[in-house]
Amino acid sequence: MLSAEQTYHSYRLFRMLGRGEWEMIICEYEFDRPDPKNPQYSLVEVDIYGWIPRNFWSEVRDHRLSLRKNLKTGKFELYRHYYVDGSEQVIFTGSLEECLKRAEEEWKRFHYGWAGVEPEFKPCRHKPPEISSLCPKRRTVIGVRGLKID
Repeated sequence: MLSAEQTYHSYRLFRMLGRGEWEMIICEYEFDRPDPKNPQYSLVEVDIYGWIPRNFWSEVRDHRLSLRKNLKTGKFELYRHYYVDGSEQVIFTGSLEECLKRAEEEWKRFHYGWAGVEPEFKPCRHKPPEISSLCPKRRTVIGVRGLKID
């Protein structure tokens, strides 16, 4: 059986909304498959950000913020993975929509002033225009040059 690293590519499409704004659409169905190494959690995890700027390190250790689903409880979790010791801290548990709202708050807390980008994290509605690039209900894949591939 393939490992999580071999079966999931973290590339996700972002849609630019305007100057300094973008959105990420996340589909709840992406999280249904269990991780073979830890079946309590989904195989798929979405990284909200991969690090925090150094000027916040006195407030909180450098970390990655990720979204996953706890398959035992059926709830989504936002958690911090700390680089120094490899530990994890769940900072929020709730529905997909609640976790995405909290993810926006965390992004703005650590990255808005630094990056100047205001994100919008949205749940997939399973039909265009609000459909995730990784939604299993998607019927058509848009190729690199905008060509439809069925």
